[in-house]
Amino acid sequence: MNKLTLVIAVLSIAACAKKGMSPAVRSEIEAKIASTQTPIQECYQRQLTVNRKLQGMVVAQAAIQPDGTFSEVTLRRDEPQDPVLKFCVVQELAKIKLDKPMGERVVLDSIPIKFVWANP
Repeated sequence: MNKLTLVIAVLSIAACAKKGMSPAVRSEIEAKIASTQTPIQECYQRQLTVNRKLQGMVVAQAAIQPDGTFSEVTLRRDEPQDPVLKFCVVQELAKIKLDKPMGERVVLDSIPIKFVWANP
């Protein structure tokens, strides 16, 4: 049985510090993005049944609107080149809404997501 590993790193959080964002807001953004791991992982697992060599990194970009919703989600880098996986990543990130709206629009330039699988 294969063990699936999905790593989500939020490098853009460091850039948010330059925009005057509080550590609490950065932590919430990081937690909300991490909460997408399970549905994205499930999508990746389904796509592995179609292409068992599917792996690589995608780098998403998103805007956080003043009301706390994520929008304008696009992929700046797409190594797996799988349209279903791409759609899944974009849809899951677009579902995020912060508990406390920030009151201003902020762009997250880099949300890297690495897809790899390994045997246990």
